[in-house]
Amino acid sequence: MLTRAIDEAVELLRDKNLVWSSDVEDIKENLAQLLLASAAQGDIMQSIADNLAKKIIHADTTATSYDLNLEKR
Repeated sequence: MLTRAIDEAVELLRDKNLVWSSDVEDIKENLAQLLLASAAQGDIMQSIADNLAKKIIHADTTATSYDLNLEKR
């Protein structure tokens, strides 16, 4: 499901009038595609994409933290 944050982030990433740093400029289209593909997966992938989108649009600075019960060192 495409959330409002993901939609807005994709629009920003694809806006030809915005000036991005060179490192973001190189990956912005791939990042937009990744957000859309992750949103289409649903579940945790959609949540991760939504959190990333919120950081891109600065709508939310408190991202949800996920613990996948992975070993931490």
